Amino acid sequence: MTEVKIFFIGFPEKEKSIEIPEGSTYIDLLNIFNINPETVIIVKDGSPVPLDDKVEKGEIRVMRVISGG
Repeated sequence: MTEVKIFFIGFPEKEKSIEIPEGSTYIDLLNIFNINPETVIIVKDGSPVPLDDKVEKGEIRVMRVISGG
């Protein structure tokens, strides 16, 4: 299991610590919280990460993206 602390930016829930199975991707992580991957950016260590990358132990920020026209 991989332990991660998630900070939610732009969501009602602010933070959560969870353990997810080894080899899980960031898409798997978003699915746990029923978050549409097209509506967020995931940041690890200050840089955006591809959604198909494997989740690594540590702190992750899930940032809601807002667009308008």
